[in-house]
Parts: sequence; C-alpha cells; structure tokens
Amino acid sequence: MKNIKARFECFSFQVIVLAPLYKLSPQFLCSYDQDTFNNFISPEKVLSYEHRDLVSKVQVFNPEYDYVPPELVSLFISNTGGHAPSYIYRLLSELYHPDDSIHA
Repeated sequence: MKNIKARFECFSFQVIVLAPLYKLSPQFLCSYDQDTFNNFISPEKVLSYEHRDLVSKVQVFNPEYDYVPPELVSLFISNTGGHAPSYIYRLLSELYHPDDSIHA
C-alpha cells in the first residue's frame, strides 16, 4: 500500500471515481487484506496459458478489483455531478438512515 501511495504522489496521479449514487453504501472496508474483500479471477488475462513453461514456475493472482486508499481519491463523479471526497459522508447521510451504518 505504501508503494502505491508513493507512486501516486511522485507522479501526481489523480484518481477519479465514477459511480451512480445507488452504488454508495454505508458499509465500508474494515481490512486491507485482499482475500477478505476481493474476488480472484482467472489469471489467463494476465499470463496466457500458452506460456506453460512459465506458468508452472510462478504463482499468478488476478484480483477482480483494485483497492485505492481513500486519501488518494481526488474526485467522485456521480449521476448528480462531481463531489469532493470530503462530501461523500454528507451524501451517505442523505441516502441512508443513521441506523443503516451501525455495525454489530
């Protein structure tokens, strides 16, 4: 995670999230462990099975999603417009009842 953050800061990348408001959820990731929140799909798209000699010597993972730490997100664009990352909590409070965000 530190490596990704350093690259973003070094090259001044901006991360823009595109999502409709109904995709926002009061549930959030509680762990940075890829195994707990990610689906791993076939590595064929990363390393073709045509390279059988290489495939047998390496272990290849192909996560379906990439985790981007919230502090690296520059802008959220939804069906209602652009929003600063600091405004997302406000949007969630407008979309959901406070009881929806209570965790057991």
